[in-house]
Amino acid sequence: MAEHSATLSSDGLDDLPAGSAAEKRSLAKWYAAAKAALARNRPLTTATTPPSGRHNAAELSTTELDALRGVGAFKDDVVVGTDNDPLIRSQAQYMALLEESLTAAEAAKLLRVDVSRVRQRLRERSLFGLEYEGSWRLPRFQFARRLVIPGLAQVLKALPSDLFPLDVVDWFLLPDPELQSDSDAPPLSPREWLLSGRPVETVARLARDLTRA
Repeated sequence: MAEHSATLSSDGLDDLPAGSAAEKRSLAKWYAAAKAALARNRPLTTATTPPSGRHNAAELSTTELDALRGVGAFKDDVVVGTDNDPLIRSQAQYMALLEESLTAAEAAKLLRVDVSRVRQRLRERSLFGLEYEGSWRLPRFQFARRLVIPGLAQVLKALPSDLFPLDVVDWFLLPDPELQSDSDAPPLSPREWLLSGRPVETVARLARDLTRA
């Protein structure tokens, strides 16, 4: 991803057109929390904003502010909610997902393949991506050590095709009580299970269960 420039203080949000300063800071805090979770392959639903006063999460780089504007934040006719508003949280998480994901070209470079192969795999649902303004974004959870995680294609094809992207990401990253190697071990996420080399079909069955739910 592009290198970030020096951060702006929360005062730098004042020129953004929608909502009060507090509402803008709320969006910025959730955006920063979501980016931190995605960078560590942590579930978005467990991402929390830092306590007030401990860290100014509203400090965003110029690049990040441009990204927020570019994916539809700060519209004149959109009023951003408070810290506890699920709508603002989802909006910020979606924007962070777009920003933190790889482009098709970046994924091709990571996997050492031609970009046309990445696009083919996206069409085949052996890679997961979301389209935004005519280009693809590929979330990072599906890659590890310059490879696609084992069994990804089988699991993606078992998942409902109409799942919202945030739900797909969290499904792969949240621990599932069905994915427990023994009674004393904590449950694994689908991603962790696949990376450990355990049976792919176990995760694919859970994916098919979402279709029937």
